[in-house]
Amino acid sequence: MIASEIVLVTGAAGFVGGRIVEALFLSDAATPRAGIRTWSSAARIARFPVDLVLCDIMKPEQIEPAMDGVSTVVHCAYSDARDVIVQGTKNVLEAAQRAGVERVVFISTAEVYGHDVAGIVDETFPCRYTGWEYADSKIDAERLCWEFCAKGLPVTVLRPSIVYGPFCQTWIAGFARRLRSGQWGIFQQYGDGICNLVYVDDLVSATFLAAHHNAATGEAFNVNGPDIITWNEFFRRFNTALGLPALREISPARLRLKASVMDLARLSAGRVRQVVGPAAAKTARLFLDADRRQGVKKTLKRAQRHMKATASMRDIERLYSRRAIYTASKAQEKLGYQPRFDADRGLQLSVQWLEHHSLARSGAAEIEEAGQP
Repeated sequence: MIASEIVLVTGAAGFVGGRIVEALFLSDAATPRAGIRTWSSAARIARFPVDLVLCDIMKPEQIEPAMDGVSTVVHCAYSDARDVIVQGTKNVLEAAQRAGVERVVFISTAEVYGHDVAGIVDETFPCRYTGWEYADSKIDAERLCWEFCAKGLPVTVLRPSIVYGPFCQTWIAGFARRLRSGQWGIFQQYGDGICNLVYVDDLVSATFLAAHHNAATGEAFNVNGPDIITWNEFFRRFNTALGLPALREISPARLRLKASVMDLARLSAGRVRQVVGPAAAKTARLFLDADRRQGVKKTLKRAQRHMKATASMRDIERLYSRRAIYTASKAQEKLGYQPRFDADRGLQLSVQWLEHHSLARSGAAEIEEAGQP
């Protein structure tokens, strides 16, 4: 990429997309065009004098003008919904093909390999459907990428592992909340799976390489960091970086029991909200005074925070115990990718972000709010 080139970044208001826009602008590597779904989501990237455009990937009428004059598209708009991931990606690819874009980089996920893989996992491993809508939808979106690539659109797919860093809700703000709750701990054998951390700036570096390297066309690349640590070690290091007391060890039996109870509570709470939520709110307004309503609201929020601070059985069995290493050797050999941020450095920078916003020792609610994409 060169400074005169225009790079459209979809999902530019999100964690990864926002950092790509920032890096493009600050490095003068290319001219970023930040594609956002709503104007209200643009606060972070609006700090910079970059080109902001409405680009809801479910609205082709917005994508078309956003592609005008663009040489490269980095498609990283995030969603858990299947239609947004699959149809949204198709909309982007169609518009890119019509516009004659020189390269599309699609940010996928290492989860396309499935949750029961183990050992060294490279790009020769097949993508496997598991019933998890997010990962299965990413597989289908990748297939669309290869279909368009076969029609002449230069496409590259990146499969990052656990992407973390400042502004990350799931792995930084979310885990800061969990660690500060006092309910988290060391999971013994259930936390001995590999935590494949990649700092967000290393993913940005891989994206830049994929955008201009000829060897990237028509290829998929794992993107991972330099460390191989367990999830238990991640918990320890993050906890230490936050300056919190040492984590206690949680026995496997207690962990499974607590997770099972909380999973049931989450399921029940979700069904109650769907069935009686509006009616309960109306009843509360009719029969409770303002102080009591506020008290009920605080109690419910505490219960929600308690549930969020407890591991789910899905994560215990499919994530924290997974013994897979997503090797980035292909990206290193073909693209010259070299991750620069080890776990300690990445966590240090992430905690500095929390501290900058006075969140490193703040309450759970404030941490959660600041981490929203």
